[in-house]
Amino acid sequence: MDGSADEGPIAPNGIPWWELTVQPGTNKRFGQERRLAAWLWFNKDIDEIFTMNELRDALGPDIVGQSEHLNRRLRTLREVGWVIPSYKDDGSLKPDEYRLQARGARYWLDEDRKSYRRFKASARIRRKVMDRDGWRCVICGVASKESYPGEPGEEARLTVGHRVPQERLRTRGAADNIDNWRTECARCNEPVRDEIPDPDQYDEVLVQVRRLSRGSKQTMLSWLQRGERTRTELDRVYDQVRTLTHNERADIRTYLQNSSAGSS
Repeated sequence: MDGSADEGPIAPNGIPWWELTVQPGTNKRFGQERRLAAWLWFNKDIDEIFTMNELRDALGPDIVGQSEHLNRRLRTLREVGWVIPSYKDDGSLKPDEYRLQARGARYWLDEDRKSYRRFKASARIRRKVMDRDGWRCVICGVASKESYPGEPGEEARLTVGHRVPQERLRTRGAADNIDNWRTECARCNEPVRDEIPDPDQYDEVLVQVRRLSRGSKQTMLSWLQRGERTRTELDRVYDQVRTLTHNERADIRTYLQNSSAGSS
């Protein structure tokens, strides 16, 4: 294995980092996220597959049978730069398999963990981002609880994502901020973030804008001034109907069906 942290796989008290339960020199509990990060760093190569059972064996019998418990730990590592796709991200993986695609922060080390700063948006900031983006996914345009085209049973759920992944910003010495946050549906937010190329740059987009016809430029200007693409009265009413409860939407469907039958 090529794990190469300066401190090596053995903690100051002579025990492998991933076998610790108490932080060396203290009475503080040594968290499972820290043990998990150390085990992956020193025991798995990049692009190597590991399973949930391996994690259970590595972290001890106290978490046997608690898959969601371990999944939460993996999510914590993903938030600090680790890229660990599951079968939901990579169709070649089995349901109990994961792949170590990229290492992130050395979470078991105090200095590394504390130096890893992430921009965390409060509920107020998240709402501000979604208000700014018109409560629609800026990638595919779907709105909250709206069905995806051709998939009437699949309702979209909105979240907040990043134009440029936080880990990529960190490696460049750049800060994350609200301008890097954007509204995304859960589906568009799912791809492994480090695989996504940087978004288009201003100069590149301006070239495309300049190539538009005069009429298209005027239309684009009106969209930008409104903060959204021009939509019809039908679109606006549909957005209102979409926010009703399931039963209320069913009542609207019944009303429309009866109206259509009466007019035929």
